[in-house]
Amino acid sequence: MYKKLIAITILGLYFLVLAVAITNGPLASFQSMILGLIGLIVLTSVISSIAKKIKLLDTANEERKSHIGSIPLIGGLVIFVSIIYGTFVFGVDPFYRIITISLIPILIIGTIDGIEYIKTPVSIRLIAQILASWIIILFTDIYLRDLGDLFGQGTIFLNELGIPFTIFAVVGICNAFNMLDGKDGLTGSVSVVIISSLLLLLYVNNILYNWGLILISSILIFLAFNLSLFGNKKKIFLGDHGSTGLGHIIAWNLIYLSQEKDLITPVSALFFIFFPLTDTLLTMFKRARSSKSIFHPDRKHMHHFLSDIGFSDRAILIIIIVVSIIAGCIAVASNFLNVQEYYVLYGYITALVFMGILGYSKPTKD
Repeated sequence: MYKKLIAITILGLYFLVLAVAITNGPLASFQSMILGLIGLIVLTSVISSIAKKIKLLDTANEERKSHIGSIPLIGGLVIFVSIIYGTFVFGVDPFYRIITISLIPILIIGTIDGIEYIKTPVSIRLIAQILASWIIILFTDIYLRDLGDLFGQGTIFLNELGIPFTIFAVVGICNAFNMLDGKDGLTGSVSVVIISSLLLLLYVNNILYNWGLILISSILIFLAFNLSLFGNKKKIFLGDHGSTGLGHIIAWNLIYLSQEKDLITPVSALFFIFFPLTDTLLTMFKRARSSKSIFHPDRKHMHHFLSDIGFSDRAILIIIIVVSIIAGCIAVASNFLNVQEYYVLYGYITALVFMGILGYSKPTKD
């Protein structure tokens, strides 16, 4: 009984601080940060219990799934609540609040789809992702207006054609992050590396990246549950709404920092999101060669390849994190040192070819 009382008290304080921050402005302090972390841990346990009752679960009923039993699909919801708390309590650029609002269609459709007895068509999920991008474009008028000097012949301007190009690119990145979500901790860890890379770049430019700190803290709390640091009974999964939501957030961060703030080059995004993007391109190529739909779920991803040749899940996680860190360092260095953009593009194409060669060195199971 006393545990429930403590939990209710913590949640009461958590939402009270949030309500005051929404009304009166940021309440940034060490105490509000600690309350946010503890409140999120408690809230995750509460949401997890609700998810089990409404069957918002991932049940191990397919060969390509490696977990045992039924795991709550609430990671995206947990991160979303944490982001709301962080944006109002600690304060962020207004653009990032619009990103938070734009996540609502993705979260609603993704959560509904995660319920065991409900299945939504892929088309509905794509519509939610497109709508999410339209919300940002309509409220901010920000989108990819240029791609930079990709070929050394001058800046490639998209102008108004940038709107459909941006939506296509963002939806693609959303699904790239979703495809990566095949092993515990993968999508969350890669997201932390990407945001940390941006945090480092902005830090060396003497810019405080509050939004990045909020995102990293939120994802780390999710990872603590996902990697069973609170025990196997408390384990949760990101869910499609969480993985596509992270892809949406990161894609629009890169667009904003390249188009509005001019802090990164558009082409450096290829290295910031190196692993999700490259894995998706190679997987789609493999599926097309096998005469299958590019959206058909299978075991052709790089993490499946590493598993098939004998690496453990922990080793796979470490390998992909290391690759993402290296790629993130290249992205940061290319911006900090003002490397010619066509060198960055051709460097990515070279890395893509290398990854393709490695991925084809041994056939994977379907």
